[in-house]
Parts: sequence; structure tokens; C-alpha cells
Amino acid sequence: MAPTSADQSDDPSASPLLSVVIPAFNEAERIGDTLERVVSYLSGEAYSWEVVVVDDGSTDDTAAMAKEWAHTSDSERMVHVQTIPHGGKGWAVKKGMLAASGQYRFMSDADLAMPIEQLDGFLERMEEGYDIVIGSRQKAGARRYGEPVGRHVMGRAFNWSIRLLVVGGFEDTQCGFKCFRGDVAKELFSLQRTKGFAFDVEILYMAMKKGLRVMEMPIDWYHQRASKVRPFVDSFQMLRDSLSLRLRNVGDGDNL
Repeated sequence: MAPTSADQSDDPSASPLLSVVIPAFNEAERIGDTLERVVSYLSGEAYSWEVVVVDDGSTDDTAAMAKEWAHTSDSERMVHVQTIPHGGKGWAVKKGMLAASGQYRFMSDADLAMPIEQLDGFLERMEEGYDIVIGSRQKAGARRYGEPVGRHVMGRAFNWSIRLLVVGGFEDTQCGFKCFRGDVAKELFSLQRTKGFAFDVEILYMAMKKGLRVMEMPIDWYHQRASKVRPFVDSFQMLRDSLSLRLRNVGDGDNL
């Protein structure tokens, strides 16, 4: 059962129960639809919430369209748009997580490859006492729809490398849907150095080093043709960044 308004303070100035952080780079074609779906879903929930869109220096009208959508909807007070110089997905997520104020902070890709309705499952697991709940496209029970074979193979090869060289125990480190306790998000993302797609590896590496409770939860995932991920180029860069992370922490002991 997802949290309800009974679980939180009646003080209107109190932090919302949930922050949804959406990193966005050149998402003008779908940011309006994404916000419509996310806000429509959240508006039907009993708990308090906010949405934080972080425009990662887009060269299109992503920021303007997100601000316009918020201004013309009934949710302007709860939808915040932040624009930063282009730095990479990891940098955008970091800025969003640190700007958010929710007791729980949920990272969501702008393409909503995972239906937003599955957010309930993350909150239910968080209520069980986990510090972090990560979505998984590989865990038993997960379902993938429409994923190109090449992308799937590259993803599995990357994950195998990460488990061997950096942090083990996770079947899918790179899924773009993750939930954090607010205090945990503040601590981990304040320390994050990786700006690109491999930031997930760094965050999970630090979480395991700190002994945090992390759960990997199977989700339904639908491949989006307009995805910004370039399987070959980005897999190489993620592996490079992950190895740099490991080298920076070479004195920490064995791989996790």
C-alpha cells in the first residue's frame, strides 16, 4: 500500500512526501506529455508531492516548454524547472536531487520508459525500510518491450563488467528509475563526481560502502525510439568512467 496523507504532517510548509526528479536534455517533443502523465498520476494520490525538471542545457525549447506547461496547468506551485549548463545526465540528476525537498526522491527518465503508475511499488518498498529502491529490467519478473537486440547485448556486457570490476550484486545498475530516502539522496549526491551516464554506478558503489539497504525491484520497461542513449559510444564512456571510479577508490578493498 502506497503512503497516504495520514503519514505526513498537516503543516502546508512541510516538505512533500515525494519529489520526482526528471533530468531532460533536448526533450521538447515529449516533455509536455511526460509532465501531463506524471502530474495526472500524482494528482490522484493522497500524499504531497513536487516535480523537479532539470533542463541539462538543452539546445531546443525543453525548458521553455516545461515552464509554459507548469504555468498553464493547475500545478505551477508543485512543478519546478531548473536550467543548468550542459554537463550530462548524472550532473542533471545530482542538481535535481539536491534541489528537491521530498522525504522520498524518485529519479525518472523523461521518456517514461517505465509507466509512472509503477511508482507505487517503489514507495511501498521504501515504506518497508529500504534506503534505496532501484528499478530493474533484468530482475526475475521484469518485462522488456521493444528493446533492440544490440542495445540489450551491450547493456548486459556493461553490467557484467561492472559486477566484476566495480560493484557486484546488482543485475541492472543503469535503469533510469530509482528512489532514495531524502537524507540518503542528500548525502550521496553531494559526494557524486561522475557527470555522465555512469553516475548510477558511483551512487550504488557509495551506498554499498556505507552499508545502506538497497533493493532491486523488477519493472516493466518499454524501449523508446527517441532515447538519448547511444549503445556503443555511451557504453564505452560509462565503462571508462566506472573504471576511473574504481581507480579513485583502489584503497577501499575488494570489489563489492
